[in-house]
Amino acid sequence: MRKNSLLLALFICGFFQGLAQWTPITLETKASFRAIRSHGKHIWIGGTRGTVIHSSDGGTNFSVSTVPGADSLDFRDLAILDDQTVLLMSAGPAENGAARIYRTENGGKNWKLAYQIKEKGYFFDAIIWEGKQGLILSDPAGPFYGLIRINNKGRNYQLVNPTSHPELQKGEAAFAASGSSLQKTKQGYYIVTGGGEKARVLFSKEAMKWESIYAEIPGGEGTGFFSLGVRDAKNLWIAGGNFSRIKESPVPVLASQNAGMSWVKVVNAPAYYVEKILWADPYWILSGPAESSAFDTLKKQWISLGKSPYHNICQVGDRIYGVGGRGQIGFISLSQIQQLFLSKE
Repeated sequence: MRKNSLLLALFICGFFQGLAQWTPITLETKASFRAIRSHGKHIWIGGTRGTVIHSSDGGTNFSVSTVPGADSLDFRDLAILDDQTVLLMSAGPAENGAARIYRTENGGKNWKLAYQIKEKGYFFDAIIWEGKQGLILSDPAGPFYGLIRINNKGRNYQLVNPTSHPELQKGEAAFAASGSSLQKTKQGYYIVTGGGEKARVLFSKEAMKWESIYAEIPGGEGTGFFSLGVRDAKNLWIAGGNFSRIKESPVPVLASQNAGMSWVKVVNAPAYYVEKILWADPYWILSGPAESSAFDTLKKQWISLGKSPYHNICQVGDRIYGVGGRGQIGFISLSQIQQLFLSKE
C-alpha cells in the first residue's frame, strides 16, 4: 500500500511538473513588470515603484534595484542602446509628473533624469532605439499622437510635428502594455491602436507623413490592437483584445505578408487577450496575463504553453523570458517548446 501510494505520488508530481511549462524565477520584489528587453546577454526589466532588474549573464543572475526619485513611477518600456546605456520610460499622466525618461551610461550604477514633459495629454506608450536614433510614442496630446525623437545616445529629445496624418477617432490611443504598439522595420514605422471605433494600423516611412493602412476590426473602450510582432520587413502579426477581459478576445490574431498593406486572420489562433507577440524562429509566441501559446510556422500548428501571467516576453538565446504582475518572472526554452510540438505528433 505504501509502495503504491509512493508511485501514485511520484506520478502526480511528474504530471504537474509537466504542466508547469514555464520555470518561475524568485526575486526579492513584489513590483509588477511590463518592460523587458535584451541586448546580447544583457536583460533589462522595468516595473512599478521605479523598480529595475538587470542580468548581464543571460539570466543566470539578476539584480534588483530602484531608481532614486522614481519610486512612484511605473516603467512600462525601455530601450537598450549598448551594454552600458539604457533608457527607462515611465508611463502615466504628464501633468502628474509621470512622463519621464531616465538614463544610465554605466550599466545601471547611476541613473539621471534625461527627459520629462509636463504638458497635459502626454502619456508615454512605447520607446524604440534603432541604430543611432530613437522614438517615443505618446497618447495624443493634440490632433495626433505625441512623437519625440531621441538622438545623441539618449541625451537629446525633440518633439516631432508630423506634416500629415489621419484624423484621430474619438477615444483612440495606443496602449502602454508591452512597448510593442510602436515598431520599426526597414519599411518604416508602425503604430497599432485601440480605444476608437476601429482598431487601426498606422504607417510612416520617416515618422513625418502618416497614413492609416488598416482599420477593419471594431474597437471600443479598452479594446484594440495591443501588440505588433515583426518577423521581417514584410511578415508582421498583430493581436490584442480588451484588458478588462483577459480570458477572451474580441480581436482576432492577424497576419500580413506584405508589410501591413493587407491582413488575414490566423487560422485556429487562441482567443485570449494578447499583450505581446514575439517572433522566435521558427515560432510565433503570444503572451498575455492569462496564458501563452506558440505557433510553429513549419508545421502550421498551435500549442498551448499553459496558464501563464506574463504581460511581456523577450528572447535571450534559447530562452523566452516573461514578466508579469506581483513580481512574477519566468522562462521557457525553445527546446521545451519543440518537445511540446513533438509530443503532439
